Amino acid sequence: MMKISALCLAFLLAAPLSGCGMKSMAPSAGKGYVVKDATGNEVKIPKKPERILGNSASIDTMLLSVVTKDKLVAATEADRDPAISYISEETKDIPMTVPLAGLSMEIVTKVKPDLIVASTYTNGNELDMYRNLGIPVIVIDGPRSIQQVKDDLRIIASAVDEKERGENVIRKMDVHLAEIDKRLSAEKGKKPVVYLVSQMTRYGGPGSMFDELLTRARIDNAIALAGGVNGQATSTELVIKTDPDMLFVSTDRASDTTGASKYRDDFLANPAIANMRAAKHVIPVEDRYIYSATQNCVWAVKGLANAAYGPIFDLSHEGQIRGY
Repeated sequence: MMKISALCLAFLLAAPLSGCGMKSMAPSAGKGYVVKDATGNEVKIPKKPERILGNSASIDTMLLSVVTKDKLVAATEADRDPAISYISEETKDIPMTVPLAGLSMEIVTKVKPDLIVASTYTNGNELDMYRNLGIPVIVIDGPRSIQQVKDDLRIIASAVDEKERGENVIRKMDVHLAEIDKRLSAEKGKKPVVYLVSQMTRYGGPGSMFDELLTRARIDNAIALAGGVNGQATSTELVIKTDPDMLFVSTDRASDTTGASKYRDDFLANPAIANMRAAKHVIPVEDRYIYSATQNCVWAVKGLANAAYGPIFDLSHEGQIRGY
């Protein structure tokens, strides 16, 4: 679980620019075009990018919804893990890997991108170093809502000069969302209350993408009912007070090396938790649903709803949503 967080949330310190030995990548001649990113910066892109570098698994996933794999000069380590990634097959042959520690100046100077896509979680000084090399840098929001995912997709699609593909992705998302809303409108009973057991103990409350996905799946978030918000740890006492109907835990996966399963087992072994009625309803959920922040979040909504309500959505065709 922490792998995904590291890719999206780590603040990285790169080596000083003066020591990299790389000449400035000055924009080539031509009209180009300008894209306004999520921070309000107007970024001049001299020509349609051919060598694109993202700095997280989520960004790579969104990029590959509007461009083909040959346009990516590197892939993150998590991209290649089929247990959590929708693009593992596409990225398996991309030679350069961005490690969990994040993007580095060494990688940037080696792959020589003509566009970098980063998120608002990225250290600003790092981004300034890339800009000082003459590389266009587009910043998107680290999405906390489905609407922000759509906004990010439009920024990315504009940056790679594939606006129509971006709109195609959003249209496909909207088809899924309409299906979700229609099916869940038939559920008239009390909403199930769920608590997320996560090694990321400050994740999952209101203000997180997970809370947004639960809401869309017609599920009440125990963290919200306890008065918690994203970024704050929720105490065991508050969890017990909310008396959730079930506990969501990450499905075991061989690629996890962070001790997530041990954290889960220790949490469930706590006598105060073990005596809760929710301890009899522990539901394994795929990490790609819990930590979803891309166009594929529509699958996450369906997966979370299935975990809470039973198999009400068909996930047999689940896969990367593309606009081409």
